[in-house]
Amino acid sequence: MIEVFIASFLVGLTGAVSPGPMSASILGMSHKKPLLSTVGLVAGHGIVEAFIIVGIIFGLSSLPYQTGIALLGCITIVILGIMQFMAEPARREARAGDARAPFVAGIVLTLSNPYWWIWWLTFGAGFLALQPAYAAFFFGHISADLVWFGFLAFTASRGAAILGERYRWVVKGSGIAMAAFGIFFAWSILNG
Repeated sequence: MIEVFIASFLVGLTGAVSPGPMSASILGMSHKKPLLSTVGLVAGHGIVEAFIIVGIIFGLSSLPYQTGIALLGCITIVILGIMQFMAEPARREARAGDARAPFVAGIVLTLSNPYWWIWWLTFGAGFLALQPAYAAFFFGHISADLVWFGFLAFTASRGAAILGERYRWVVKGSGIAMAAFGIFFAWSILNG
């Protein structure tokens, strides 16, 4: 179990540190409440991963219309990136309802990322077939996300304090990056 946890943590870390929509999102939303943003984003991401692990346990290995689903996901990522680019960082303290935004973003960004689907239905399913320690794999994987996105959120919040009003350009740049990832994913799917 410990070996699976460590292997899953390391594999999860390689995915988490790769720039992508989740990284761009955490940079855009964590300037006020880094801990809340990290926990919410990873919880949303984690609930989707828990469901796919359950699906793998029950034999999920492929989805019909994978290309169409992936392209719809790419469009979603582009739209979210544009919305982040157009939004101005809040100049007020977050309201209680704002706690839901990172959780929902974690779900949407996970489900709309075609590479997440490909990874889970190939490597993830294969790894779990060889080492069916599902809980250890899940907790190792999520721990990697918490560590990396927590680090990014903390760094972004410190940078926001230093940059002040100029931090909005980091948020806008993150939105552009998220939209670019969506376009790149779509291009890869259509030309791959």
